[in-house]
Amino acid sequence: MHNAHCLNCGMALYAHQEFCSHCGQKADTRRFTFKQLLRDLLHAFMHAEKGVLRLLKGLALKPGATAAAFVEGKRKTYFNPFTFLALCIAFMVFLNNWIKPYNDPPVTNQQVLQRMPNQEMKELYVLTVERSAEIQEFGSKYLDLISVLISPYFACIIWLFFRRRKRNAAEITVAYVLFMAFSNVLSAILISPLLNWCRSGAAYYPILFGGILLQTMYIAWGLKTFFNYRTAGGYLKVLSVLLIAGIVGFIILMGALFVYVYGGNRFEVLQYL
Repeated sequence: MHNAHCLNCGMALYAHQEFCSHCGQKADTRRFTFKQLLRDLLHAFMHAEKGVLRLLKGLALKPGATAAAFVEGKRKTYFNPFTFLALCIAFMVFLNNWIKPYNDPPVTNQQVLQRMPNQEMKELYVLTVERSAEIQEFGSKYLDLISVLISPYFACIIWLFFRRRKRNAAEITVAYVLFMAFSNVLSAILISPLLNWCRSGAAYYPILFGGILLQTMYIAWGLKTFFNYRTAGGYLKVLSVLLIAGIVGFIILMGALFVYVYGGNRFEVLQYL
């Protein structure tokens, strides 16, 4: 049955109209039935599934070309990158909460506590341990989200070095988000079980930083094609910039956390650790 007025915005509809010219809603909107709900669910699922599978395949085999195609106009061909990002974050949070690949937070060391010369220093030491544990718990819980939220920082650094490659900062951010989300999912599947197996062991941090290096190499591979480099030299340029940006960001972050944990009078605690 064709409606005389749009049920969404109230705009008058002509007999031949299939969609409202004002809001775009279908003109023959009807009451819900279980048949229609099932049809809409299957349509949404199949449409999303095709887009996600196409995007996953592209990011696995041709990440740079996939990101370039999206920013250059093929928006319907691939799944929306920010919806994809949300799905990846949800998947990573679920998987990491199940696997629990992170070390236990630090606790007060009684031997160190006994070395403190007075009660005030003991209280300061306990406070530093509590803050260190707080930071570690926060980082373990939100690491995947944090790694994505810092994407604009990396995108801006990359743009500064490669602005002559005719990609603006927003386009670079979209590409970086796609690469980071996909590589984080791979890391959660492949690296997180190893981290869980090696928790509190000597191999834990080599595996952790090795996983980060592999992610960086993957992102550099994608950006190489995204910037239309065709040689190994182009790849090394991109990889070098990513490593420099990562090291600088890491130093800034560690400096800020160090001040938070040991700032003020708590610096005195360091001589007794």
